[in-house]
Amino acid sequence: MQKAPQDAKPVAKGPSATMKNLMNMLIGGTAGTIGLCTIYPLECIKTVIQLKSEEGIKTSPLKIFKTQSKQSGLSSFYRGLPAAVARQFFFASIRLGLYFNIADYIKKKNNKASLGLFESTAASLVSAAIGISSVMPFDVVFVRFQAENALAPDQRRGYTGLGNALSRICKEEGTSTLWRGIIPAIGRGMALNFGMLVPYDKCKALLSPYLGYTRSNYLLSAAIAGFGASFCCLPFDNAKVKLQKMKPGVDGKLPYKGLMDCFMKCVKKEGVTGLWSGFLTFYAVIGPHSMLSILISDALRIVFGISKT
Repeated sequence: MQKAPQDAKPVAKGPSATMKNLMNMLIGGTAGTIGLCTIYPLECIKTVIQLKSEEGIKTSPLKIFKTQSKQSGLSSFYRGLPAAVARQFFFASIRLGLYFNIADYIKKKNNKASLGLFESTAASLVSAAIGISSVMPFDVVFVRFQAENALAPDQRRGYTGLGNALSRICKEEGTSTLWRGIIPAIGRGMALNFGMLVPYDKCKALLSPYLGYTRSNYLLSAAIAGFGASFCCLPFDNAKVKLQKMKPGVDGKLPYKGLMDCFMKCVKKEGVTGLWSGFLTFYAVIGPHSMLSILISDALRIVFGISKT
């Protein structure tokens, strides 16, 4: 019996299943947060466009940038960033991290390289619903900080920070307000995850025979996913913003009763295209954000040995 060479080294083991799951969550949160911070000023402009459209005012990203810069300064484009970062990190860690965990489990169990359409759809929808439900208080504060940019100074709520906003909302409007708009928010999150992750996985697999798992494949698949995410989730995003920032009218009634009421009133007032109001700006926000999130996630998962493609 021959002895193994003394200089032979044991084969390095990859991360354990539990560690992979935790790393997927951390990677998802990190990737989503980096993507958000990169495009945050555009996110603010997008929200103002949606609110102006609700008032029947047509405007443009450049006009909003000039007006807001002059009136409130460039720092106003980062208003509410702490709430946005808190929301995005926890949301992305679940909607991306949980998706990867589910996908890795299914692929390992069935010994296959990619998910089927039904599997990837179900994984994207479930992870998004759980994720957005967990971060709704941050989401409400995030929208309200951005909505301040579209209001006259005497109409602003004047929150001084994340903690102040959370405590005042609970005190002045009730704790349940922190979950206002949860239905359209869940719809938006599901549409975003579905429109981003399913096309990305499918395109990557379909292009692999021609491009391999190369940078070109990743970039092209991510670009398609960015468009899909933007188109699918903008109607829900419009409704979510309007529901979360609304105030009672002079009669004490809120302008919208819920998601479907908001959709119907939007179509009646702005036309069907009003559901996609501000699409170019929204795509400029969600497209790069989606691309950065999934490309960074893929890169980190490969670097840490969680995935090979």
